[in-house]
Amino acid sequence: MRERGWFGIALYEPKIEANLGGVCRSAHAFGAAFVALIGQRYQRTSSDTTKAHRALPVLYFRDWALFTETMMQYPIITVEVHQGTSLSRFTHPQQAIYVFGGEDRTLPVHGDQSVHIHTRYCLNLSSCATVVMYSRQTQFEDLTTASGKE
Repeated sequence: MRERGWFGIALYEPKIEANLGGVCRSAHAFGAAFVALIGQRYQRTSSDTTKAHRALPVLYFRDWALFTETMMQYPIITVEVHQGTSLSRFTHPQQAIYVFGGEDRTLPVHGDQSVHIHTRYCLNLSSCATVVMYSRQTQFEDLTTASGKE
């Protein structure tokens, strides 16, 4: 049986602060180990209705170089609009950090793997992160159920 492992969510230069609260709320709900911000500081927003910032570490990295230097031993999965493996066919690693870009552009950086969510146009940052976390949870629940354990 494959264990669930852990995961983190990283936002690269997010533009809209309200999305930070939504991401933190979903990350807390899905059991993320942390949320990381690359290039922008976290500020508590009204969209963080569960006050996830009290229970979930929020890490800050001034730039991509510091982030990758610090996290280099873990798989970094970039989530793109039209590049990479379709999320529906993606096998989530046991440990992973999922990186999402700002709402108004694609990521100027690359991770170890890249995935995309097949939609007509890009999703809101918070929605996109939530879909990826749900996909991860569903995959690991399916593996657990298939092995006869709940």
